Amino acid sequence: MKTHQFQSERSDALRKQLVEMPSQLQPRKPHPSRRVLLAIGAASVGAIVLSGVPKSADPATNRGSNQQLRPAETAVPHDAYASIPSDEIQHVGTGADFFGAARDDFLWDMKDPYYGYDRAPIVARVHIDSIDGGRVFSPIYEQYVSPQTIGKMTVREVYKGDLAAGGHVNYSRGGGIITFEEFWNSRTQQQKDKGLATNGGQRPIGPKYVQMKLMDDIDIEAGKEYVVLLSPRSSKDGTFHEYFIDGMQFGLREVKGSGADTIVLNNVTKTWESLGSLVRLP
Repeated sequence: MKTHQFQSERSDALRKQLVEMPSQLQPRKPHPSRRVLLAIGAASVGAIVLSGVPKSADPATNRGSNQQLRPAETAVPHDAYASIPSDEIQHVGTGADFFGAARDDFLWDMKDPYYGYDRAPIVARVHIDSIDGGRVFSPIYEQYVSPQTIGKMTVREVYKGDLAAGGHVNYSRGGGIITFEEFWNSRTQQQKDKGLATNGGQRPIGPKYVQMKLMDDIDIEAGKEYVVLLSPRSSKDGTFHEYFIDGMQFGLREVKGSGADTIVLNNVTKTWESLGSLVRLP
Protein backbone atom coordinates (compact mmCIF):
# COMPACT_ATOMS: atom_id res chain seq x y z
CA MET A 1 0.00 0.00 0.00
CA LYS A 2 1.43 3.32 -1.05
CA THR A 3 0.69 5.76 1.70
CA HIS A 4 1.77 9.32 2.48
CA GLN A 5 1.15 10.59 5.98
CA PHE A 6 0.73 14.23 6.88
CA GLN A 7 0.39 15.48 10.46
CA SER A 8 -0.91 18.73 11.87
CA GLU A 9 -2.25 20.50 14.86
CA ARG A 10 -5.74 20.32 16.26
CA SER A 11 -7.32 22.62 18.83
CA ASP A 12 -9.39 20.41 21.15
CA ALA A 13 -12.01 23.11 21.59
CA LEU A 14 -12.65 23.15 17.87
CA ARG A 15 -12.58 19.43 17.24
CA LYS A 16 -16.29 19.21 16.40
CA GLN A 17 -17.03 22.65 15.01
CA LEU A 18 -14.28 23.61 12.64
CA VAL A 19 -13.92 21.03 9.90
CA GLU A 20 -13.28 23.13 6.81
CA MET A 21 -14.34 20.56 4.27
CA PRO A 22 -18.12 20.46 3.71
CA SER A 23 -20.05 17.22 3.88
CA GLN A 24 -20.09 16.83 0.13
CA LEU A 25 -16.31 16.91 0.15
CA GLN A 26 -15.87 14.32 2.87
CA PRO A 27 -13.92 11.67 0.98
CA ARG A 28 -15.28 8.22 0.51
CA LYS A 29 -13.29 5.31 1.86
CA PRO A 30 -11.24 4.02 -1.07
CA HIS A 31 -9.80 0.58 -1.10
CA PRO A 32 -6.64 0.49 1.06
CA SER A 33 -4.50 -0.09 -2.01
CA ARG A 34 -5.79 3.11 -3.59
CA ARG A 35 -5.32 5.77 -0.99
CA VAL A 36 -2.96 8.30 0.45
CA LEU A 37 -3.22 8.95 4.16
CA LEU A 38 -2.95 12.60 5.10
CA ALA A 39 -2.95 13.52 8.77
CA ILE A 40 -4.45 16.94 9.33
CA GLY A 41 -5.87 19.19 12.00
CA ALA A 42 -9.58 19.10 12.72
CA ALA A 43 -9.83 22.85 12.62
CA SER A 44 -9.80 22.57 8.86
CA VAL A 45 -9.46 19.60 6.57
CA GLY A 46 -7.51 21.60 4.04
CA ALA A 47 -6.34 24.22 6.45
CA ILE A 48 -3.58 22.67 8.37
CA VAL A 49 -0.82 25.14 8.41
CA LEU A 50 0.02 27.91 10.80
CA SER A 51 -0.14 31.13 8.85
CA GLY A 52 0.13 34.81 9.57
CA VAL A 53 1.94 38.14 9.57
CA PRO A 54 2.19 41.00 12.05
CA LYS A 55 -1.17 42.59 12.69
CA SER A 56 -3.43 43.77 15.48
CA ALA A 57 -4.09 41.36 18.32
CA ASP A 58 -7.80 42.08 17.96
CA PRO A 59 -9.23 39.06 16.09
CA ALA A 60 -11.87 41.26 14.44
CA THR A 61 -9.13 42.99 12.45
CA ASN A 62 -8.40 39.71 10.68
CA ARG A 63 -11.69 39.74 8.78
CA GLY A 64 -10.22 41.39 5.72
CA SER A 65 -12.29 43.19 3.11
CA ASN A 66 -15.47 41.74 1.69
CA GLN A 67 -15.99 39.60 -1.40
CA GLN A 68 -16.27 42.28 -4.08
CA LEU A 69 -12.71 43.51 -4.44
CA ARG A 70 -10.84 45.66 -6.90
CA PRO A 71 -8.03 43.97 -8.84
CA ALA A 72 -4.46 44.77 -7.98
CA GLU A 73 -3.30 47.84 -9.88
CA THR A 74 0.43 47.27 -9.48
CA ALA A 75 2.63 45.01 -11.57
CA VAL A 76 4.14 43.37 -8.48
CA PRO A 77 1.58 41.32 -6.52
CA HIS A 78 1.41 41.91 -2.78
CA ASP A 79 3.00 39.18 -0.64
CA ALA A 80 2.86 39.91 3.09
CA TYR A 81 5.18 36.99 3.83
CA ALA A 82 7.98 38.36 1.64
CA SER A 83 8.97 40.96 4.24
CA ILE A 84 9.47 38.41 7.04
CA PRO A 85 13.16 37.51 7.57
CA SER A 86 13.64 33.77 7.22
CA ASP A 87 15.88 33.65 10.31
CA GLU A 88 12.98 34.91 12.46
CA ILE A 89 10.69 32.02 11.53
CA GLN A 90 10.41 28.80 13.52
CA HIS A 91 9.44 26.01 11.14
CA VAL A 92 7.26 23.43 12.85
CA GLY A 93 7.01 20.46 10.54
CA THR A 94 5.00 17.29 10.44
CA GLY A 95 5.06 15.28 13.63
CA ALA A 96 6.17 18.12 15.90
CA ASP A 97 4.38 18.18 19.25
CA PHE A 98 4.22 21.94 19.69
CA PHE A 99 2.42 22.43 23.05
CA GLY A 100 0.01 19.56 22.56
CA ALA A 101 -0.57 19.03 18.87
CA ALA A 102 -3.14 16.42 17.90
CA ARG A 103 -3.64 14.49 14.69
CA ASP A 104 -6.44 13.37 12.47
CA ASP A 105 -6.67 11.42 9.22
CA PHE A 106 -7.87 12.45 5.79
CA LEU A 107 -7.92 10.14 2.80
CA TRP A 108 -7.15 11.12 -0.76
CA ASP A 109 -7.57 8.59 -3.53
CA MET A 110 -4.60 9.18 -5.81
CA LYS A 111 -5.69 6.45 -8.20
CA ASP A 112 -8.73 8.52 -9.19
CA PRO A 113 -7.59 11.63 -11.11
CA TYR A 114 -11.03 13.24 -10.67
CA TYR A 115 -11.28 12.54 -6.94
CA GLY A 116 -11.02 16.22 -6.01
CA TYR A 117 -12.94 17.51 -9.01
CA ASP A 118 -15.95 15.31 -8.32
CA ARG A 119 -16.17 16.37 -4.66
CA ALA A 120 -15.40 20.08 -4.80
CA PRO A 121 -18.43 22.39 -5.13
CA ILE A 122 -16.37 24.72 -7.34
CA VAL A 123 -13.36 24.14 -9.58
CA ALA A 124 -11.80 27.17 -11.25
CA ARG A 125 -8.68 28.71 -12.72
CA VAL A 126 -7.62 31.71 -10.64
CA HIS A 127 -4.89 34.32 -10.45
CA ILE A 128 -3.51 34.94 -6.96
CA ASP A 129 -3.56 38.73 -6.72
CA SER A 130 -2.18 38.92 -3.21
CA ILE A 131 -1.10 37.11 -0.08
CA ASP A 132 -2.41 39.33 2.69
CA GLY A 133 -0.96 37.31 5.56
CA GLY A 134 -2.34 34.78 7.95
CA ARG A 135 -4.90 34.35 10.67
CA VAL A 136 -5.71 32.05 13.55
CA PHE A 137 -9.09 33.63 14.25
CA SER A 138 -11.72 32.80 11.65
CA PRO A 139 -14.36 35.41 10.75
CA ILE A 140 -16.38 32.52 9.37
CA TYR A 141 -16.61 30.58 12.64
CA GLU A 142 -15.78 33.47 14.99
CA GLN A 143 -13.33 31.23 16.83
CA TYR A 144 -9.68 30.29 16.77
CA VAL A 145 -8.83 27.74 14.09
CA SER A 146 -5.74 26.10 12.71
CA PRO A 147 -4.06 29.09 11.07
CA GLN A 148 -4.71 29.91 7.46
CA THR A 149 -3.23 32.05 4.71
CA ILE A 150 -5.62 34.65 3.33
CA GLY A 151 -5.58 36.89 0.29
CA LYS A 152 -7.39 37.93 -2.86
CA MET A 153 -7.70 36.25 -6.23
CA THR A 154 -9.21 36.87 -9.65
CA VAL A 155 -11.34 34.16 -11.24
CA ARG A 156 -10.15 33.43 -14.79
CA GLU A 157 -12.25 30.41 -15.78
CA VAL A 158 -14.85 28.28 -14.04
CA TYR A 159 -14.94 24.56 -14.81
CA LYS A 160 -17.57 23.60 -12.27
CA GLY A 161 -19.89 25.30 -9.79
CA ASP A 162 -21.48 28.64 -9.02
CA LEU A 163 -18.79 31.29 -9.47
CA ALA A 164 -18.50 34.08 -12.02
CA ALA A 165 -15.40 34.41 -14.18
CA GLY A 166 -13.82 37.84 -13.80
CA GLY A 167 -14.76 38.19 -10.14
CA HIS A 168 -12.30 39.38 -7.51
CA VAL A 169 -12.82 37.41 -4.31
CA ASN A 170 -11.28 36.56 -0.95
CA TYR A 171 -9.59 33.21 -0.47
CA SER A 172 -8.25 31.27 2.49
CA ARG A 173 -6.02 28.23 2.60
CA GLY A 174 -4.32 26.06 5.19
CA GLY A 175 -0.71 27.00 5.68
CA GLY A 176 1.54 29.97 6.31
CA ILE A 177 3.18 32.10 8.98
CA ILE A 178 1.90 33.73 12.19
CA THR A 179 3.51 35.67 15.00
CA PHE A 180 4.42 33.69 18.09
CA GLU A 181 2.04 35.93 20.04
CA GLU A 182 -0.83 34.86 17.82
CA PHE A 183 0.25 31.27 18.09
CA TRP A 184 0.34 31.39 21.89
CA ASN A 185 -3.02 33.17 22.16
CA SER A 186 -4.67 30.54 19.97
CA ARG A 187 -3.61 27.64 22.23
CA THR A 188 -6.07 25.91 24.50
CA GLN A 189 -5.41 26.20 28.22
CA GLN A 190 -4.19 22.62 28.28
CA GLN A 191 -1.67 23.40 25.56
CA LYS A 192 -0.54 26.55 27.36
CA ASP A 193 -0.09 24.59 30.58
CA LYS A 194 2.11 22.13 28.70
CA GLY A 195 4.20 24.98 27.35
CA LEU A 196 4.56 26.49 30.82
CA ALA A 197 5.52 23.11 32.31
CA THR A 198 8.32 22.65 29.79
CA ASN A 199 9.70 26.10 30.59
CA GLY A 200 9.86 26.06 34.38
CA GLY A 201 6.45 27.64 34.83
CA GLN A 202 7.34 30.63 32.67
CA ARG A 203 5.74 31.52 29.39
CA PRO A 204 8.04 30.29 26.62
CA ILE A 205 9.96 32.90 24.69
CA GLY A 206 9.34 31.74 21.17
CA PRO A 207 10.63 32.91 17.81
CA LYS A 208 9.10 36.05 16.36
CA TYR A 209 7.14 34.00 13.83
CA VAL A 210 5.96 30.41 13.53
CA GLN A 211 5.35 28.43 10.35
CA MET A 212 3.72 25.03 10.32
CA LYS A 213 2.58 23.03 7.35
CA LEU A 214 2.04 19.49 6.22
CA MET A 215 4.81 17.44 4.77
CA ASP A 216 4.78 17.69 0.96
CA ASP A 217 2.21 20.50 0.89
CA ILE A 218 3.18 23.48 -1.25
CA ASP A 219 3.24 27.21 -0.59
CA ILE A 220 0.81 29.39 -2.47
CA GLU A 221 2.58 32.11 -4.51
CA ALA A 222 1.29 35.56 -5.36
CA GLY A 223 1.20 36.35 -9.06
CA LYS A 224 0.75 32.75 -10.19
CA GLU A 225 -2.30 31.08 -11.70
CA TYR A 226 -3.71 27.84 -10.34
CA VAL A 227 -6.54 25.41 -10.90
CA VAL A 228 -8.12 25.24 -7.45
CA LEU A 229 -10.74 23.23 -5.59
CA LEU A 230 -12.98 25.73 -3.80
CA SER A 231 -15.61 25.72 -1.08
CA PRO A 232 -17.62 28.92 -0.48
CA ARG A 233 -17.69 30.27 3.07
CA SER A 234 -19.74 33.05 4.68
CA SER A 235 -19.73 34.59 8.13
CA LYS A 236 -22.70 33.99 10.39
CA ASP A 237 -24.06 37.48 9.82
CA GLY A 238 -23.59 37.17 6.06
CA THR A 239 -21.37 40.24 5.76
CA PHE A 240 -18.13 38.44 4.89
CA HIS A 241 -17.54 35.91 2.11
CA GLU A 242 -14.54 33.92 0.97
CA TYR A 243 -13.55 30.77 -0.90
CA PHE A 244 -11.54 28.12 0.89
CA ILE A 245 -8.92 26.36 -1.26
CA ASP A 246 -9.36 22.70 -0.39
CA GLY A 247 -7.24 19.60 -0.86
CA MET A 248 -3.77 20.85 0.10
CA GLN A 249 -1.28 20.23 -2.73
CA PHE A 250 -3.92 18.24 -4.62
CA GLY A 251 -6.28 21.21 -4.70
CA LEU A 252 -3.76 23.89 -5.71
CA ARG A 253 -2.30 23.09 -9.13
CA GLU A 254 -0.22 25.66 -10.98
CA VAL A 255 -1.52 26.20 -14.51
CA LYS A 256 -0.21 27.74 -17.72
CA GLY A 257 -1.22 27.92 -21.35
CA SER A 258 -4.69 28.38 -22.75
CA GLY A 259 -7.34 26.44 -24.64
CA ALA A 260 -6.25 23.01 -25.74
CA ASP A 261 -2.67 23.85 -24.70
CA THR A 262 -3.52 24.35 -21.02
CA ILE A 263 -1.35 22.27 -18.69
CA VAL A 264 -1.29 21.84 -14.90
CA LEU A 265 1.55 20.93 -12.58
CA ASN A 266 1.37 17.65 -10.71
CA ASN A 267 2.73 18.52 -7.25
CA VAL A 268 3.59 14.89 -6.50
CA THR A 269 5.49 13.95 -9.65
CA LYS A 270 6.58 17.55 -10.46
CA THR A 271 5.57 17.03 -14.09
CA TRP A 272 3.18 19.03 -16.27
CA GLU A 273 -0.01 17.31 -17.36
CA SER A 274 -2.99 18.16 -19.55
CA LEU A 275 -5.90 20.05 -18.00
CA GLY A 276 -8.07 17.03 -18.77
CA SER A 277 -6.06 14.96 -16.30
CA LEU A 278 -7.57 17.03 -13.49
CA VAL A 279 -10.80 18.56 -14.87
CA ARG A 280 -13.65 16.75 -16.58
CA LEU A 281 -13.76 18.64 -19.86
CA PRO A 282 -16.85 18.67 -22.13
